[in-house]
Amino acid sequence: MKRPTWLTPALFAVTALLVGIFASVWLVPTKTPQPYPGMGGDFTLSAISGPVALSDFKGKAVLVFFGYTHCPDVCPTDLARMGQVLNALTPAESSWVRGLFISIDPERDTPQRIADYARFFHPSIIGLTGTPDDLHRVAKQYLVLYQKAEIGGSQVGYLMDHSTKTYLIGRDGYLAKVLGHELEASQILAAVRDVLMSDA
Repeated sequence: MKRPTWLTPALFAVTALLVGIFASVWLVPTKTPQPYPGMGGDFTLSAISGPVALSDFKGKAVLVFFGYTHCPDVCPTDLARMGQVLNALTPAESSWVRGLFISIDPERDTPQRIADYARFFHPSIIGLTGTPDDLHRVAKQYLVLYQKAEIGGSQVGYLMDHSTKTYLIGRDGYLAKVLGHELEASQILAAVRDVLMSDA
């Protein structure tokens, strides 16, 4: 039986199409799975200079810490450590790293106050605040817990109980590492450099 003259070109076209499909599946690199799926993400809050979004720092590694300016111990300790990390970076590295300090006490932390407080620890740390709803939404994204703790007979009035993690955002904008309060500055520095290298 004689094969139709159109059959060979058609078979060649179908074969080429199938090869192309399989090549696209096997040869195109897949996206690296995110270490904290469903956690983190972009947000916009208020700085003294105006609205600031996490996505404004796309391409940089970002250290994010939630706290408040009246905090008696944890916040100054963690921000001082963040400042040490930023100071330990080389000039080339420091251009790719930023710090964000997000207030969970909007009642007292104005944009001016949070800005001054953050800058005291390092000029590359930006203080952010917002409405209670805005801050609650961002805290929920990062699984940050906080609540007001009234103190009777004190001029301070109240403290804020809150989580003590530092969140390291990769240069792709995704949450890369959750860093504990117990870590040394050298360990956080190593984590930042690891992110800079892996996202390069």
